Amino acid sequence: METFPSADVVWWTDTDVCISCPYCEELHRHGFVERENATLTYESVTRIPHCGFSRPPYRLNFPVAYEIDKVKARFVNTRTIQYLNDESEEEMSLLGEFSNMNISDTSNGSQTYESSFDDSTETITIQLNGEETWEERRIIFAISDCVSGHISEVKKYLDEASDKLIFLRGHNRNGDTCLTMASQEKNSSMVSLLLDHGAEINATNKDERTALMEAALWGRLETVKILLSRGANRYLHDVKNQRALDLAQPTRRNQKERHIKAGGMWGDPSTEPVYKEDVISRDTDRREIARILGGNSQMRTDLQPHLLERTYHSFSRSPDGHSIIHCGPIREYPISTRRKTIAVLERGSPFPTIAAMSGWSHSEWPSTRVSGRDWTGRVLELAAIVGHNLSADSINDQGIPGKFQSSHAEKQLIAYFLDRHVFLPEDTTLDPRFDTEIARLESEIVDMVAMQPDPNRLFRLEQEKRELENELFDKDDRLLGEEYDAELVERLKEKIKSLNKKCAPLENRSGVKAIRAREHQIRLCEHDKTVQSRLNRISKMTRKHKLSRAAIFISAPNHKICPDCLLFQGRVNHFFGLSIELHECTQ
Repeated sequence: METFPSADVVWWTDTDVCISCPYCEELHRHGFVERENATLTYESVTRIPHCGFSRPPYRLNFPVAYEIDKVKARFVNTRTIQYLNDESEEEMSLLGEFSNMNISDTSNGSQTYESSFDDSTETITIQLNGEETWEERRIIFAISDCVSGHISEVKKYLDEASDKLIFLRGHNRNGDTCLTMASQEKNSSMVSLLLDHGAEINATNKDERTALMEAALWGRLETVKILLSRGANRYLHDVKNQRALDLAQPTRRNQKERHIKAGGMWGDPSTEPVYKEDVISRDTDRREIARILGGNSQMRTDLQPHLLERTYHSFSRSPDGHSIIHCGPIREYPISTRRKTIAVLERGSPFPTIAAMSGWSHSEWPSTRVSGRDWTGRVLELAAIVGHNLSADSINDQGIPGKFQSSHAEKQLIAYFLDRHVFLPEDTTLDPRFDTEIARLESEIVDMVAMQPDPNRLFRLEQEKRELENELFDKDDRLLGEEYDAELVERLKEKIKSLNKKCAPLENRSGVKAIRAREHQIRLCEHDKTVQSRLNRISKMTRKHKLSRAAIFISAPNHKICPDCLLFQGRVNHFFGLSIELHECTQ
């Protein structure tokens, strides 16, 4: 029997599986459908690599230790959790498309696209070797000079051109301004020149990248210094939630992006990029960029002096005298008051230890992963599901019966365990409120379009534009041969361009903004409905291994486990068939 290399599954749903490729170490996504014979599905699945290498298929290695990611409706391999910080290209692309939708608000607030390089009308006459002359837009040559670092040519253009404002503030089809493109290159003087003439320093492209982000990615140290000195915002982030500091880091994601943008093919060693980077110099500059963007953090030791005191360490010898056990501090949990309880959830290797602190107002701390602000409400919902009546506290409940009891660290960790390992009744059926909310929002949009002049006019213009775009799609095809009508194609493009100009000012009207806000809410509802539907489906999937045992270790101020938490534990274990143990361990 032929043996294939093993590819660790990072996450999977009822339709897709994401793996870590044993050949190129990248994440690949494959189709996946669970069959009736679960053993065949999970133990005998092979796939062809996507990385372009001429290698044999790999066998999918599904994990024993996994969690349910209910936010994205998928199963996640606990051992490969680090890969989730570098999401697959497909998910990032989807996120970018969702972020770039035409709505009234944007994450960075500067992605306005008021003008395009295509709006420039100034032309020059070109003649080569005494041949026939032709007209060409002057801005095209200015942009080329900008990218190539021809300072004198760009300065001359800025002094003479009537369309210089479009050159400084306009963008190409990717949303890049001249400043963004210049920041990727070696010539920092070009960046200074553009800024001196009014280029927008924090303008973003379709990926919400700024000039500072691009300069950091490509290791342009002097450009980064100039941009920061002129007021560039180092805290803005792109559609992948990366800041300039993140793009200066020596990560595989950044290396891959530079390699592909430079003309290479990632995973194919036979294809070299057109632009060849001086890796040593650029990496040195990127380290300095990261230091500048990250600030001058002082060196400190992670070990506090009191943890080194001998009272925190002890040894015990085994009865047979063949081994010695060293007992010492593992970690420290700061608490806000003496009355707080700390509890930790242990599920065995390779699951990480999860800590919680009692309370309902705190967010996640570095030492405690469970936020009281989020998980107190989850405990209230869970208590209703299992039929546990949380004891009331007239002083501390703050008007919500059972709130004080729900804030206990033990209960919050039980709720955390269920979120990661158990499908609740709400996870197995589709919530009808999604359709109800979408119908309500759509009805409001219809009424607003019918009753307000601005939305009505914009709706008609957009409808006309869609019809023209469909016609252009059919006509702008060189494969039509003699039937291809270049003049008609240009007329259609001009009409669409004219409609865009008519639509642009309407976007800022209050009635249109109100409609865009509702359209955004509809997209969010549709997204949540899609995720909920997928969660319903994966809840019915056969899972070979299911974690049902865990232990919660507690340090309470009175050295006792809360009686209500013990009752809650019993209810949850009985209702879901679990074995979650509570142990008070304070010495």
